[in-house]
Amino acid sequence: MRWSGTGFVLGFKKYNESSYILEAFTEDHGRHKGLIRGIHSKNLRAVIEPGNEVMLNWSGRLESHLGNYTVEPIKLWSSYILSRKINLHGINSICSIIISTMAEKQQNAFIYEKSLSLIKDICKNKEDWIKSYIFWEIDLLSDIGYGLDLTECAVTSEKDNLKFVSPSSGRAVTIEGAGSYKDKLFKLPNFLINRSSEYNDEDLENALSLTEHFFRKRFYEPNNLNFPKSRNHLKISIIK
Repeated sequence: MRWSGTGFVLGFKKYNESSYILEAFTEDHGRHKGLIRGIHSKNLRAVIEPGNEVMLNWSGRLESHLGNYTVEPIKLWSSYILSRKINLHGINSICSIIISTMAEKQQNAFIYEKSLSLIKDICKNKEDWIKSYIFWEIDLLSDIGYGLDLTECAVTSEKDNLKFVSPSSGRAVTIEGAGSYKDKLFKLPNFLINRSSEYNDEDLENALSLTEHFFRKRFYEPNNLNFPKSRNHLKISIIK
């Protein structure tokens, strides 16, 4: 069995002395693994850095087998940010979260397109890429079945003056609805409701803490998975 398609590299790990397991997020086949040889070649090593856009050729006796990859570069996005530590943390966080949340060999065109677009923004160092990253996490939470509801107050049903998020329900809450419990709620940055709103570093920290909580509570902890270290590194870099 064979297939060819586009995707971007998620990571790789050693299999034996001459082979590595390459993991990619592909447009048509979702998160997919395969053996790759010749990784010690300088040219190939540069191609399979996380975030790089590639053409993948996979072959195996059966679809269920690990199979083998050959890889050709499309765009080496990682080379744009070698000296930008925070951007590298962003790319690594995207790839680590996809590896742990996306089902293997299941196409997900929505997350694929969102992820590739974000990778390009990060590697081009576009303004507001960190804000775009946070919305990517919110979209991913929704896609895996744990979306936040920031449209109206969970207590009063009001749609204005939403200032908090319940850590249990993931629903927005107004100041009035929060009452004496406001110290137990997450702060809701205004830019998560109105994307054109201005924001500061505190808003970014609050937004990252919010999505982290629900990733941990609703996905990582129930599945006995460790929260990605690369995501922790990204948050620390942002709030410094």
